[in-house]
Amino acid sequence: MTPLRILSSPELQDATLIAAFAGWSDAGGAATAAAQYLIERWRAVRLAEIDAEEFYDFTQLRPTTRYEGDVRRIDWPENSFHHHHSPGRPSAGSGQAPSAGSGRDLVIFNGIEPHLRWKTYMQVLLEAIDRFQVKLVVTLGALNADYPHTRPLRTTGMAPDPQMAARAGLRTRGRRYEGPTGINGVLGATLAERGVPAATVWVNVPHYVNATPNPSATLALLKAVAAMLEVDVPLGRMVRAATAFNAQLNEATAKNTEVSDYVRSLEERFDAESETLPGPAPELPATETIVKDIEEFLRRSSREE
Repeated sequence: MTPLRILSSPELQDATLIAAFAGWSDAGGAATAAAQYLIERWRAVRLAEIDAEEFYDFTQLRPTTRYEGDVRRIDWPENSFHHHHSPGRPSAGSGQAPSAGSGRDLVIFNGIEPHLRWKTYMQVLLEAIDRFQVKLVVTLGALNADYPHTRPLRTTGMAPDPQMAARAGLRTRGRRYEGPTGINGVLGATLAERGVPAATVWVNVPHYVNATPNPSATLALLKAVAAMLEVDVPLGRMVRAATAFNAQLNEATAKNTEVSDYVRSLEERFDAESETLPGPAPELPATETIVKDIEEFLRRSSREE
């Protein structure tokens, strides 16, 4: 019996799958927060879910308990697919509404990198891709990088169409990565073998800010995906959250001389760098203390709000 549980079967045509996975490829929770934001703001309809039993060690990722009235419920690790039909955009300057039947079917997947049976998990994802007639897959990711939070967060990645990459403002890396990978990398290689067009969008998250969630990084992903796919995403709520987060972060770093000096050195390197990727970052002093100070400040600020 397949772990894929179908809940709704709308007729989709040439759908695009936007996928995010909690875990190794989700620094600051930015990717999964972006997927969840799309689901909530678009009021996307749940299509399917993957049974967690086969893929997770529940001593590492424990289910949670909650009450609905007097009834106790157990929430298991969730991997779910949602559907949203985005209306087409009118041509520039036309002032006309999109024509009937235009638009794009979007399937948003918000999941968790599995602990076990990755190959089986991949087959379940492929089953869903076939079932929902997905013609393009866009994976979201976030990674820690030597990057100043005071500059616009950089998005990197690739797309099957150069125009899509240009719209998203993606910066391509100058070298091919070899080494340990996450579920995003496995999915990308699997899609390439199957001949399914795929795009990736990654955001660089300042590594000295381990706060989760990181609305600034989430906002960067949302802007890139919306531009790449030419869909409308209401971003006001995330813009406000990112503005407040950056204000707190600026206040936190200003109170620590070591952090301020380090951020300034990253700013100088960022402003002076050419098209090549930056070299080794300056040494970060007292890493654990700095990160702990910043996280405690952000937690305290959130409680005060």
